[in-house]
Amino acid sequence: MLRYPSITVTSFVEPFDQDSELRVRSQFRHHVKFGRRLHIIDLDQLDAASSAVFRSLIIALRTARQVGGDVRIVNSRPGMRRVLALTGLSRVFGVHSTVRDAVVALREEALKAS
Repeated sequence: MLRYPSITVTSFVEPFDQDSELRVRSQFRHHVKFGRRLHIIDLDQLDAASSAVFRSLIIALRTARQVGGDVRIVNSRPGMRRVLALTGLSRVFGVHSTVRDAVVALREEALKAS
């Protein structure tokens, strides 16, 4: 996990299973408890998307949005981007090719909101 001054970056890695899902739930509750509302989830290290990945993304988003935060996704793989589009998740999350692009988008959004 990387941290920018106000943005937390979390990478989902293989194997991503139910234990991983529980860990994400716990981590995101911890993050928002301590005021970290802006998040980027990097999916580039995953081989495939699973229901555990999708549930974790939604859990992270709901947790962040409950405190006025947001979550962006990073993925540069065409196959994963296609799955995100087919499931409709690309309409719910901002999807970016790089962490840097996601950081810039979150910062621009934060500036507009203030």
